[in-house]
Amino acid sequence: MTLKLGLIFSTTGSYAALGQSALAGALSAIDALKEAGILEITPVLRDPGGDFSRYERAAAELLDDGVQHLLGAITSWSRKDMIPVLERKGGLLWYPCPYEGFECNDHVVYLGTSPNHHVLPAIDWVVAEGIRRAYLVGSNYVWGWETLRLARERLQAAGIEVVGERYVPLGSTDHAHVVQEICASEVDCVINSLIGPSSTTFMRDLKDCAPERKVRPGHIVSFNQTEADLDELGPAADGLLSVGNFFEEEADPALRRAALAHAPNGRVSAFLANAYASVEMLAAGAIRAGSDDPRAVFSAVAAAPVQTVIGAIQVDPVMRHAAFAPRIALAEAGQFRIIERAPEALAADPYLAKQSARCAVRRSDLRIVK
Repeated sequence: MTLKLGLIFSTTGSYAALGQSALAGALSAIDALKEAGILEITPVLRDPGGDFSRYERAAAELLDDGVQHLLGAITSWSRKDMIPVLERKGGLLWYPCPYEGFECNDHVVYLGTSPNHHVLPAIDWVVAEGIRRAYLVGSNYVWGWETLRLARERLQAAGIEVVGERYVPLGSTDHAHVVQEICASEVDCVINSLIGPSSTTFMRDLKDCAPERKVRPGHIVSFNQTEADLDELGPAADGLLSVGNFFEEEADPALRRAALAHAPNGRVSAFLANAYASVEMLAAGAIRAGSDDPRAVFSAVAAAPVQTVIGAIQVDPVMRHAAFAPRIALAEAGQFRIIERAPEALAADPYLAKQSARCAVRRSDLRIVK
Protein backbone atom coordinates (compact mmCIF):
# COMPACT_ATOMS: atom_id res chain seq x y z
CA MET A 1 0.00 0.00 0.00
CA THR A 2 1.25 3.45 -0.95
CA LEU A 3 -0.30 6.35 0.94
CA LYS A 4 -0.37 10.01 -0.08
CA LEU A 5 0.14 12.61 2.63
CA GLY A 6 -0.37 16.33 2.16
CA LEU A 7 2.15 18.38 4.15
CA ILE A 8 0.88 21.92 4.67
CA PHE A 9 3.58 23.85 6.51
CA SER A 10 4.57 27.49 6.16
CA THR A 11 8.31 27.19 5.64
CA THR A 12 8.39 30.84 4.64
CA GLY A 13 6.64 33.79 6.25
CA SER A 14 6.27 35.04 9.81
CA TYR A 15 6.54 31.68 11.61
CA ALA A 16 8.76 29.85 9.13
CA ALA A 17 11.06 28.37 11.79
CA LEU A 18 8.19 26.37 13.25
CA GLY A 19 7.03 25.16 9.86
CA GLN A 20 10.56 24.20 8.82
CA SER A 21 11.10 22.22 11.99
CA ALA A 22 7.79 20.35 11.70
CA LEU A 23 8.34 19.60 8.01
CA ALA A 24 11.78 18.21 8.85
CA GLY A 25 10.20 15.76 11.27
CA ALA A 26 7.53 14.66 8.81
CA LEU A 27 9.94 14.11 5.91
CA SER A 28 12.37 12.22 8.13
CA ALA A 29 9.65 9.87 9.34
CA ILE A 30 8.52 9.22 5.76
CA ASP A 31 12.11 8.38 4.80
CA ALA A 32 12.56 6.09 7.82
CA LEU A 33 9.34 4.17 7.15
CA LYS A 34 10.33 3.61 3.53
CA GLU A 35 13.87 2.50 4.41
CA ALA A 36 12.51 0.04 6.96
CA GLY A 37 10.07 -1.39 4.43
CA ILE A 38 7.11 -0.59 6.69
CA LEU A 39 5.07 1.71 4.45
CA GLU A 40 5.69 3.95 1.49
CA ILE A 41 4.23 7.40 1.88
CA THR A 42 4.26 9.94 -0.95
CA PRO A 43 4.53 13.48 0.44
CA VAL A 44 2.76 16.29 -1.38
CA LEU A 45 4.02 19.65 -0.13
CA ARG A 46 2.30 23.01 0.13
CA ASP A 47 3.80 26.19 1.62
CA PRO A 48 1.13 28.81 2.42
CA GLY A 49 3.87 31.25 3.41
CA GLY A 50 2.11 32.18 6.64
CA ASP A 51 -0.80 33.63 4.64
CA PHE A 52 -3.97 32.36 6.32
CA SER A 53 -6.06 32.84 3.18
CA ARG A 54 -3.97 30.17 1.41
CA TYR A 55 -4.52 27.28 3.83
CA GLU A 56 -8.12 26.61 2.82
CA ARG A 57 -7.20 26.62 -0.85
CA ALA A 58 -4.19 24.37 -0.33
CA ALA A 59 -6.28 21.86 1.61
CA ALA A 60 -9.00 21.85 -1.05
CA GLU A 61 -6.48 21.29 -3.85
CA LEU A 62 -4.89 18.35 -2.08
CA LEU A 63 -8.19 16.70 -1.18
CA ASP A 64 -9.50 17.18 -4.73
CA ASP A 65 -6.34 15.46 -6.02
CA GLY A 66 -7.11 12.34 -3.99
CA VAL A 67 -5.03 13.07 -0.88
CA GLN A 68 -7.13 12.01 2.12
CA HIS A 69 -4.68 12.77 4.94
CA LEU A 70 -3.11 16.13 5.72
CA LEU A 71 -0.44 16.99 8.27
CA GLY A 72 0.31 20.53 9.33
CA ALA A 73 -1.31 23.95 9.87
CA ILE A 74 0.89 25.19 12.82
CA THR A 75 -1.44 28.02 13.94
CA SER A 76 -4.99 27.61 15.18
CA TRP A 77 -6.12 30.24 12.70
CA SER A 78 -4.95 28.11 9.79
CA ARG A 79 -6.33 24.91 11.31
CA LYS A 80 -9.76 26.45 11.79
CA ASP A 81 -9.76 27.70 8.19
CA MET A 82 -9.04 24.17 6.95
CA ILE A 83 -11.70 22.38 8.99
CA PRO A 84 -14.73 23.34 6.80
CA VAL A 85 -12.89 21.98 3.74
CA LEU A 86 -12.07 18.76 5.59
CA GLU A 87 -15.70 18.39 6.60
CA ARG A 88 -16.99 18.91 3.04
CA LYS A 89 -14.46 16.61 1.38
CA GLY A 90 -14.01 13.94 4.06
CA GLY A 91 -10.31 14.46 4.77
CA LEU A 92 -8.40 14.00 8.01
CA LEU A 93 -5.94 16.52 9.47
CA TRP A 94 -3.13 15.31 11.75
CA TYR A 95 -2.33 18.38 13.83
CA PRO A 96 1.04 18.13 15.67
CA CYS A 97 1.21 21.50 17.42
CA PRO A 98 0.40 22.87 20.88
CA TYR A 99 -2.91 24.70 20.87
CA GLU A 100 -5.29 26.55 23.16
CA GLY A 101 -7.98 23.88 23.43
CA PHE A 102 -11.75 24.31 23.28
CA GLU A 103 -12.13 22.36 20.05
CA CYS A 104 -12.98 18.84 18.96
CA ASN A 105 -13.68 17.91 15.35
CA ASP A 106 -14.26 14.57 13.65
CA HIS A 107 -11.78 15.51 10.91
CA VAL A 108 -8.83 16.37 13.15
CA VAL A 109 -6.44 14.27 15.24
CA TYR A 110 -4.93 16.54 17.90
CA LEU A 111 -1.34 15.36 18.40
CA GLY A 112 0.03 18.46 20.12
CA THR A 113 -0.39 19.53 23.71
CA SER A 114 -3.66 20.86 25.15
CA PRO A 115 -3.98 23.61 27.81
CA ASN A 116 -3.83 21.14 30.70
CA HIS A 117 -0.46 20.02 29.27
CA HIS A 118 1.10 23.49 28.97
CA VAL A 119 -0.85 26.46 30.40
CA LEU A 120 -1.81 24.91 33.74
CA PRO A 121 1.59 23.37 34.61
CA ALA A 122 3.36 26.63 33.74
CA ILE A 123 1.06 28.79 35.84
CA ASP A 124 1.15 26.35 38.74
CA TRP A 125 4.96 26.57 38.65
CA VAL A 126 4.74 30.38 38.74
CA VAL A 127 2.40 30.25 41.74
CA ALA A 128 4.60 27.78 43.61
CA GLU A 129 7.63 30.04 43.10
CA GLY A 130 5.90 32.83 45.02
CA ILE A 131 5.64 35.26 42.12
CA ARG A 132 3.20 38.06 42.95
CA ARG A 133 3.00 40.34 39.87
CA ALA A 134 2.69 39.17 36.27
CA TYR A 135 2.38 40.78 32.85
CA LEU A 136 0.73 39.04 29.86
CA VAL A 137 1.64 39.56 26.20
CA GLY A 138 0.51 37.56 23.16
CA SER A 139 0.00 37.50 19.41
CA ASN A 140 -3.33 39.00 18.41
CA TYR A 141 -5.20 35.89 17.32
CA VAL A 142 -6.90 32.90 18.91
CA TRP A 143 -3.75 31.29 20.40
CA GLY A 144 -2.76 34.48 22.20
CA TRP A 145 -6.29 35.34 23.31
CA GLU A 146 -7.17 31.96 24.76
CA THR A 147 -3.87 30.98 26.36
CA LEU A 148 -3.63 34.35 28.09
CA ARG A 149 -7.26 34.21 29.16
CA LEU A 150 -6.60 30.87 30.85
CA ALA A 151 -3.37 32.16 32.36
CA ARG A 152 -5.06 35.31 33.67
CA GLU A 153 -7.91 33.41 35.29
CA ARG A 154 -5.57 30.93 36.98
CA LEU A 155 -3.16 33.63 38.15
CA GLN A 156 -5.94 35.76 39.60
CA ALA A 157 -7.51 32.73 41.28
CA ALA A 158 -4.19 32.27 43.09
CA GLY A 159 -4.11 35.92 44.18
CA ILE A 160 -1.41 37.03 41.74
CA GLU A 161 -1.81 40.54 40.34
CA VAL A 162 -1.97 40.79 36.54
CA VAL A 163 -0.39 44.19 35.99
CA GLY A 164 -1.02 44.39 32.24
CA GLU A 165 -2.17 42.44 29.20
CA ARG A 166 -1.25 43.45 25.65
CA TYR A 167 -1.54 41.93 22.16
CA VAL A 168 0.73 42.40 19.15
CA PRO A 169 -0.33 41.76 15.51
CA LEU A 170 0.84 38.35 14.33
CA GLY A 171 4.34 38.68 12.91
CA SER A 172 4.76 42.28 14.07
CA THR A 173 7.97 43.38 15.78
CA ASP A 174 6.56 46.75 16.81
CA HIS A 175 6.27 46.23 20.56
CA ALA A 176 8.45 48.95 22.10
CA HIS A 177 5.46 50.26 24.06
CA VAL A 178 4.93 46.82 25.61
CA VAL A 179 8.58 46.42 26.61
CA GLN A 180 8.65 49.92 28.12
CA GLU A 181 5.50 49.21 30.08
CA ILE A 182 6.93 45.97 31.46
CA CYS A 183 10.19 47.61 32.49
CA ALA A 184 8.33 50.47 34.17
CA SER A 185 5.97 48.15 36.05
CA GLU A 186 8.70 46.01 37.68
CA VAL A 187 6.73 42.79 37.33
CA ASP A 188 8.11 39.47 38.60
CA CYS A 189 7.13 37.42 35.57
CA VAL A 190 6.08 37.89 31.93
CA ILE A 191 3.74 35.32 30.35
CA ASN A 192 4.66 35.28 26.65
CA SER A 193 2.22 33.88 24.06
CA LEU A 194 3.85 35.58 21.08
CA ILE A 195 5.01 33.42 18.17
CA GLY A 196 7.68 33.67 15.50
CA PRO A 197 9.67 36.89 15.05
CA SER A 198 7.27 38.71 17.38
CA SER A 199 8.49 36.54 20.24
CA THR A 200 12.15 36.60 19.20
CA THR A 201 12.45 40.38 18.95
CA PHE A 202 10.32 40.92 22.05
CA MET A 203 12.57 38.74 24.18
CA ARG A 204 15.70 40.40 22.84
CA ASP A 205 14.28 43.87 23.48
CA LEU A 206 13.17 42.88 26.96
CA LYS A 207 16.67 41.64 27.76
CA ASP A 208 18.17 44.92 26.52
CA CYS A 209 15.68 46.94 28.55
CA ALA A 210 16.16 45.00 31.77
CA PRO A 211 19.27 42.75 31.56
CA GLU A 212 19.06 41.95 35.26
CA ARG A 213 15.87 39.95 34.66
CA LYS A 214 17.74 37.04 33.05
CA VAL A 215 19.28 35.99 36.36
CA ARG A 216 15.85 34.98 37.63
CA PRO A 217 14.75 31.54 36.37
CA GLY A 218 11.20 31.78 35.08
CA HIS A 219 11.24 35.55 34.67
CA ILE A 220 9.56 34.88 31.33
CA VAL A 221 7.22 31.93 30.69
CA SER A 222 6.14 30.42 27.38
CA PHE A 223 3.63 27.73 26.46
CA ASN A 224 5.17 27.01 23.06
CA GLN A 225 8.84 28.02 22.95
CA THR A 226 11.05 25.25 21.55
CA GLU A 227 14.48 24.59 20.10
CA ALA A 228 13.11 25.63 16.68
CA ASP A 229 14.18 29.21 17.36
CA LEU A 230 16.30 28.91 20.51
CA ASP A 231 19.53 29.58 18.61
CA GLU A 232 18.06 32.75 17.14
CA LEU A 233 17.09 33.98 20.60
CA GLY A 234 20.63 33.57 21.88
CA PRO A 235 21.30 34.92 25.41
CA ALA A 236 17.82 36.52 25.45
CA ALA A 237 16.41 33.04 26.15
CA ASP A 238 18.38 32.52 29.38
CA GLY A 239 15.97 32.01 32.27
CA LEU A 240 13.01 31.31 29.95
CA LEU A 241 10.64 28.69 31.32
CA SER A 242 8.83 26.63 28.70
CA VAL A 243 6.36 23.77 28.95
CA GLY A 244 5.69 21.04 26.40
CA ASN A 245 5.55 17.32 25.79
CA PHE A 246 9.11 17.04 24.50
CA PHE A 247 12.50 18.74 24.60
CA GLU A 248 15.72 18.03 22.75
CA GLU A 249 17.57 16.46 25.68
CA GLU A 250 15.23 13.46 25.35
CA ALA A 251 15.81 12.98 21.61
CA ASP A 252 16.97 9.56 20.46
CA PRO A 253 19.45 9.05 17.59
CA ALA A 254 16.66 8.86 15.00
CA LEU A 255 15.39 12.32 15.88
CA ARG A 256 18.89 13.77 16.03
CA ARG A 257 19.62 12.36 12.57
CA ALA A 258 16.32 13.79 11.34
CA ALA A 259 17.22 17.25 12.61
CA LEU A 260 20.69 17.15 11.07
CA ALA A 261 19.31 15.93 7.73
CA HIS A 262 16.29 18.19 7.34
CA ALA A 263 16.04 20.95 10.00
CA PRO A 264 17.74 24.20 8.94
CA ASN A 265 19.19 24.72 12.43
CA GLY A 266 19.90 21.05 13.10
CA ARG A 267 17.91 21.12 16.34
CA VAL A 268 15.25 18.74 17.62
CA SER A 269 12.13 20.61 18.72
CA ALA A 270 8.69 19.46 19.86
CA PHE A 271 7.39 20.57 16.45
CA LEU A 272 9.86 18.23 14.73
CA ALA A 273 9.30 15.37 17.16
CA ASN A 274 5.51 15.58 17.11
CA ALA A 275 5.38 15.75 13.32
CA TYR A 276 7.65 12.69 13.12
CA ALA A 277 5.42 10.83 15.59
CA SER A 278 2.29 11.91 13.68
CA VAL A 279 3.56 10.24 10.51
CA GLU A 280 4.35 7.09 12.50
CA MET A 281 0.82 7.09 13.92
CA LEU A 282 -0.76 7.57 10.51
CA ALA A 283 1.32 4.68 9.16
CA ALA A 284 0.42 2.43 12.08
CA GLY A 285 -3.27 3.23 11.64
CA ALA A 286 -3.21 2.55 7.92
CA ILE A 287 -1.44 -0.77 8.42
CA ARG A 288 -3.83 -1.84 11.19
CA ALA A 289 -6.84 -0.83 9.09
CA GLY A 290 -5.46 -2.22 5.84
CA SER A 291 -6.75 0.93 4.22
CA ASP A 292 -6.11 4.66 3.96
CA ASP A 293 -9.76 5.49 4.58
CA PRO A 294 -9.69 8.32 7.15
CA ARG A 295 -12.39 6.88 9.40
CA ALA A 296 -10.84 3.42 9.42
CA VAL A 297 -7.35 4.79 10.03
CA PHE A 298 -8.47 6.93 12.95
CA SER A 299 -10.41 4.07 14.53
CA ALA A 300 -7.32 1.86 14.29
CA VAL A 301 -5.07 4.53 15.82
CA ALA A 302 -7.45 5.19 18.71
CA ALA A 303 -7.95 1.49 19.45
CA ALA A 304 -4.59 1.06 21.20
CA PRO A 305 -1.44 3.08 21.98
CA VAL A 306 0.98 3.53 19.09
CA GLN A 307 4.71 3.26 19.74
CA THR A 308 6.48 6.28 18.27
CA VAL A 309 9.87 7.93 18.36
CA ILE A 310 8.73 9.93 21.42
CA GLY A 311 7.13 6.97 23.18
CA ALA A 312 3.72 5.31 23.18
CA ILE A 313 0.90 7.71 22.32
CA GLN A 314 -2.75 7.05 23.17
CA VAL A 315 -5.44 9.04 21.38
CA ASP A 316 -8.86 9.36 22.97
CA PRO A 317 -11.40 7.82 20.56
CA VAL A 318 -14.06 10.41 21.44
CA MET A 319 -12.13 13.64 22.08
CA ARG A 320 -9.48 12.73 19.46
CA HIS A 321 -6.66 14.27 21.51
CA ALA A 322 -3.37 12.63 22.54
CA ALA A 323 -2.31 12.06 26.13
CA PHE A 324 1.09 13.49 27.13
CA ALA A 325 3.28 13.88 30.20
CA PRO A 326 4.05 17.62 30.54
CA ARG A 327 7.67 18.70 30.87
CA ILE A 328 8.81 21.97 32.41
CA ALA A 329 12.18 23.20 31.14
CA LEU A 330 14.48 26.17 31.68
CA ALA A 331 16.61 27.66 28.90
CA GLU A 332 20.27 28.23 29.61
CA ALA A 333 23.21 28.73 27.25
CA GLY A 334 21.23 27.68 24.18
CA GLN A 335 19.71 24.53 25.68
CA PHE A 336 16.50 23.58 27.44
CA ARG A 337 17.05 21.64 30.67
CA ILE A 338 14.04 19.70 31.92
CA ILE A 339 13.48 20.45 35.61
CA GLU A 340 10.16 18.69 36.13
CA ARG A 341 8.21 15.97 34.37
CA ALA A 342 4.79 14.51 35.07
CA PRO A 343 5.22 10.87 36.16
CA GLU A 344 2.75 9.62 33.55
CA ALA A 345 0.82 10.77 30.51
CA LEU A 346 -2.19 12.95 31.27
CA ALA A 347 -5.32 12.59 29.18
CA ALA A 348 -5.94 15.78 27.24
CA ASP A 349 -8.62 18.01 28.75
CA PRO A 350 -9.18 20.53 25.94
CA TYR A 351 -12.25 22.07 27.59
CA LEU A 352 -10.67 22.03 31.07
CA ALA A 353 -13.77 20.24 32.31
CA LYS A 354 -11.82 18.16 34.83
CA GLN A 355 -9.63 20.88 36.34
CA SER A 356 -10.03 22.56 39.70
CA ALA A 357 -11.26 26.15 39.64
CA ARG A 358 -8.40 27.41 41.77
CA CYS A 359 -4.70 27.09 41.14
CA ALA A 360 -2.81 24.60 43.24
CA VAL A 361 -0.16 26.11 45.49
CA ARG A 362 2.19 23.14 45.15
CA ARG A 363 3.15 20.99 42.15
CA SER A 364 1.96 17.63 43.45
CA ASP A 365 1.60 16.08 39.99
CA LEU A 366 5.20 16.67 38.92
CA ARG A 367 8.56 15.32 40.04
CA ILE A 368 12.08 16.71 39.86
CA VAL A 369 14.23 15.31 37.05
CA LYS A 370 18.01 15.53 37.36
